[in-house]
Amino acid sequence: MAALPGAPAIMAISDCASFATTVQPYLSQLPDLSVALYKAATTSSQALLNLYSDTNPLLLAFLFSLFAGAIFFVVSEANRNYSQVDRMWSILPFVYVLHYNIWARRNGISTGRNDLAALVIGAWSTRLTFNYARKGGYSIGSEDYRWAIIHKYIGNLSMFILNLTFISFVQSVSYLPQRMIQKLI
Repeated sequence: MAALPGAPAIMAISDCASFATTVQPYLSQLPDLSVALYKAATTSSQALLNLYSDTNPLLLAFLFSLFAGAIFFVVSEANRNYSQVDRMWSILPFVYVLHYNIWARRNGISTGRNDLAALVIGAWSTRLTFNYARKGGYSIGSEDYRWAIIHKYIGNLSMFILNLTFISFVQSVSYLPQRMIQKLI
């Protein structure tokens, strides 16, 4: 089977779990991807859709995770509230499954299982988001009590470093396959 643009050719089931087959050949696209996305977005919607379809979906998800992490970091430091990523934990899995579903549809891949995953994860996300909101998680100033305890013990500088690394970025990127994260570090 020939590979789609942005996706590897899978010849055996073991290829699906191979970092060298599924991710490594596409890592060279990562440094230029944000510039290419900007150029495509400012050119036309069709150029953006073509770039989306031709780019490895895992790299797009990784770039999105980095972008989201940067937003979480800036907002959490501005508000001194480290629960910004916590507010998105129930929503992000659904965003990622929709991304893979849309990418597969754009490339003519059967989406039956992805549709089922989107349905189940959408229901799960809705339930979690409702419960989090019901308990005040989206209220201004609400913060997971554990961040305050950790902040008290480690101080301002260490909390800044923890936020810059783990809280804002690692938690955002943790939805991606663990093997990719290990290779990128």
